[in-house]
Amino acid sequence: MEDGTIHRFRAHKTVLASGGYGREYFSATSAHTCTGDGMAMVSRAGLPLQDLEFVQFHPTGIYGAGCLITEGSRSEGDYLLDSEGERFMERYAPTAKDLASRVP
Repeated sequence: MEDGTIHRFRAHKTVLASGGYGREYFSATSAHTCTGDGMAMVSRAGLPLQDLEFVQFHPTGIYGAGCLITEGSRSEGDYLLDSEGERFMERYAPTAKDLASRVP
């Protein structure tokens, strides 16, 4: 790499670890650098992508500001509201409710 020489490596499988793609969504709290450039490159090359459904969403943020609120706020008694001002987590996580870090 130091002199610009191109090296070719042969492999049966290749893993391209290029970072996340959370910013593909309109509302996201992931870093602004998580744009999915590596996956777009793979897709344009006609190669398969796998397991794209495994995206972590941080459940506690300020809509529009794109910033996170510590999950500790929910353990102190804060709770999540939908656009109607209603609590909703019990529908998705009946036991953990607002303390759920992810919903199965």
